[in-house]
Amino acid sequence: MTYYRYKMLNASGKVVSGIVDLSFDDLLSAVSYLEGNENTTISVKKMGFVSSFVFKLLKGGLRRKIQRTLLAEWFNNLSMMIKAGMPLSTALEESAESIDHPDFENHIRDMILSIKRGSSFSSAVERHGHVIPKTAGHLVRIGEESGTLDDRLKDAADHLTRIQAIISETKQALMYPSFVFLTMGGGMIFWFYFVVPKIVTLFDDMDVRLPPLTLFLIGISDFVQAYFFQLVAAGAVSILTLTYFYKNLALVKKKLDRVFLKLPIIGTLIQASNLAFITEYFSLLLNAGIDILQAIKILEESIGNEVFREKLEDIRNSLVSGINISESFTRAKVFPKFICRMITIGELSGSLPDQLSYIARDYKQKLTHLVTSLGKIIEPVVLVVAGAMFAVIMAGLFLPIYDLVTSLGAM
Repeated sequence: MTYYRYKMLNASGKVVSGIVDLSFDDLLSAVSYLEGNENTTISVKKMGFVSSFVFKLLKGGLRRKIQRTLLAEWFNNLSMMIKAGMPLSTALEESAESIDHPDFENHIRDMILSIKRGSSFSSAVERHGHVIPKTAGHLVRIGEESGTLDDRLKDAADHLTRIQAIISETKQALMYPSFVFLTMGGGMIFWFYFVVPKIVTLFDDMDVRLPPLTLFLIGISDFVQAYFFQLVAAGAVSILTLTYFYKNLALVKKKLDRVFLKLPIIGTLIQASNLAFITEYFSLLLNAGIDILQAIKILEESIGNEVFREKLEDIRNSLVSGINISESFTRAKVFPKFICRMITIGELSGSLPDQLSYIARDYKQKLTHLVTSLGKIIEPVVLVVAGAMFAVIMAGLFLPIYDLVTSLGAM
């Protein structure tokens, strides 16, 4: 994409200016594109590499996130308008007028401009792939090619709503343990940075003989005090670096995804949410008339977890080599036996989309159950871990005081 700074007179006679990213490298094509909606350009200038980079960073940082619920509502409204006989360009204009999100309105108007210049709706949607999920983009293309755009837009709306529910429940489940362990970490830092030094001063004043455990805790406290800001900075840099590599390097993402799947409780949540997504979307694609190989390929491109992406690629390769669907899923060794059995039943009975839809509902229920019961599962673990940690601290810091009081009493 190339960024252009423009000033032009729009169809209503108003002078507008801004910055737009286009797929054209030559200025003439950019001018032609901008004038495609009865506009008259006053000035158009290609931005340099540095200014484009800075603008991209600022745009990414200041851009309001577009929620899946808003996208689902937009797809649903488009579906209803097209089903009612409204032309696509008119439906998009209406949706742009009624949307209460300036950034998304700009995306819609850019789609309208692309369509008026001869682009297909699916290509216009793919151009905004950083905003609209690939799953919805594929459904738009399917609907456009099969003449069932209104139905596929409705499918996209329903799918985004269900996926948002899955993601929300997963985040809700992970929020409690994250909060608990963050609080415990903060409490430990408070003890070692503020409380322990004061007690150590008391020990020094009274010349108390300290046991090894107390000396160990004092050593930790001295280390935290000496390198507190360095530790905070190193932790922040580590988190930011890991997050960056996780988002941008497939190898790092795959290794971390593999680790997350092996974690107790958290791994179960991640597996349940990914299996719910795969079976939900697989069923949707098959019902839309997509062949199995193409459906698996689309799933590969849409799934966020690298471990499942790799297994889906293995399944596709097995299907290409002539192995049936159920055996391909069984060989992947990441899908539970229940899913493989249900796929076998669907394959033999010719009801694979229905079986996948049933599996998706089942895993959605399991995920909901995990969310509601997570607090009860984690609470005893937290109590044991927190109790053990603070018992060690209490023993290390207060046993010398107890010995001192005992010796004074004996005197």
